[in-house]
Amino acid sequence: MKHKISVKTKIKKYIPQFMDNTQNDIDLLKQAASDNNISEMERLSHSIKGYGKPFGFTELGNLAAKVHLATKAGNISDAALYIQELEDYYSNIEIVYVDK
Repeated sequence: MKHKISVKTKIKKYIPQFMDNTQNDIDLLKQAASDNNISEMERLSHSIKGYGKPFGFTELGNLAAKVHLATKAGNISDAALYIQELEDYYSNIEIVYVDK
């Protein structure tokens, strides 16, 4: 299922870099989880949580927040499940540009 995200046309030029950076951070997050690198998982999930919402990717930020909270609580198995949700969500994003 595609997730349509409405993004303001005035920030369109920033979206390709945003998407590339997000994919890179998700890849790094998966690697950190594989390595049981808790501090890196916390850092990356906090970062994604912070930059997702201002660009209009609220659910991306919300999913990253779930990863962050699970990691901080030491629940790595839940964090891994949330990382998979985050990756699945990201891979099904469809961007729609709006002039609002």
